[in-house]
Amino acid sequence: MKKILLILLCLPLIGFGQKNIVAKVAAKELNDYLKKIPLGQEKMFGFNNRQEFSEAKIGIPYEVFTLDSRFFDNEKLEQSANYIISTGIFRVPIIVDSVYKSLLTVSKENNQWHVVKIGAKGLANELEKFEKDYSSIGSFNILRVFQIKSDFILTSQNMIYPLTSAKKSFLIDSKDSYSIYNMLTLIKNKEFNYEK
Repeated sequence: MKKILLILLCLPLIGFGQKNIVAKVAAKELNDYLKKIPLGQEKMFGFNNRQEFSEAKIGIPYEVFTLDSRFFDNEKLEQSANYIISTGIFRVPIIVDSVYKSLLTVSKENNQWHVVKIGAKGLANELEKFEKDYSSIGSFNILRVFQIKSDFILTSQNMIYPLTSAKKSFLIDSKDSYSIYNMLTLIKNKEFNYEK
């Protein structure tokens, strides 16, 4: 567990330079991706109209983490093991008048950062709300568990907050946070329930 805490405490320092690069790429490619939104489908991407495109700005990128294969391969969790790994993907909010409208997905292709997708207005709204509700937390990232289609907030304080997709998966109806080990235990139990 000490290893996990140390890694999570260092992530903001390591990732700061990378987040700056990702934010610059997102800002540079934003207009190209906004133009790809089909006429009449602006609301599907979180925008009221095309005029909002000219007001759009980029927010702070969120690095996306997931669980490594050992988490799923091992029958029992090791409390001291670090199962959380980076996906190499960032989600970057598109903001208009302080409102998160949508997210850009930024990843590396041929060793160069590029925007590869636009969308996820629901997740964008959740991230905005979380930032407002928990402004004292500081930096945080996204933990995506693809196997159970669930998203969580992963904080540098060694805590996990389930987002709507995770709350639905686990039938959780609270704003509670969980230690990494406790949440991984819940996920492990859920994962094995799916396999039975």
